[in-house]
Amino acid sequence: LICTIIKMNTVKSKMVLLILSLTFTFIAKAQDEKDIHLSSKQGEASLGIGIGLPYGILGARLGYNAADHLNLFGGIGYNLVSVGYNFGLQYSFPSSRQSEFYLMGIYGNNAVIIVDGGGFFEDFNESYFGPSFGLGLKVNSNKKEGNHWDIGLIVPIRSSNFNDDYDALDDSGVDFNTLLPVLISVGYNFNIR
Repeated sequence: LICTIIKMNTVKSKMVLLILSLTFTFIAKAQDEKDIHLSSKQGEASLGIGIGLPYGILGARLGYNAADHLNLFGGIGYNLVSVGYNFGLQYSFPSSRQSEFYLMGIYGNNAVIIVDGGGFFEDFNESYFGPSFGLGLKVNSNKKEGNHWDIGLIVPIRSSNFNDDYDALDDSGVDFNTLLPVLISVGYNFNIR
């Protein structure tokens, strides 16, 4: 992990180190909390629909709480080129309020290139895979305990294959999708256990 962080550019490496530091700091502090929302309780599961990397770009997410506040999840959906999928873990910080701050780590589809107009450059329409890190807010439902909204910001660590293809297309003058350094994720999750 440290070798990967060192190879990243400075802004991304600082973001990753900050997220990891916050996670370990708050995990130790959170062990004393007694009030646990059903959506964060060990053994509970959820099924969500939404947009963003945890949902396979546009799709669904299945999550299971392996421990209090620690959710293992997998998402599958349509990424505008093909089937996109991701899996990861999310740690929600204990809170007596309706919302809980969280940090997450993901591995899977984290970039796509879509070339407008087709032709020779259509071969560049491709999905790329790698790790991503994020933070967000889980807003627990007042009406149905265990259901929750999930709103997050995610920083993808894009692969060298993606960067090479992106640079080649950029140099060619072809129109293709814009590169966003931070991605948004929004979904609604239903308690299924």
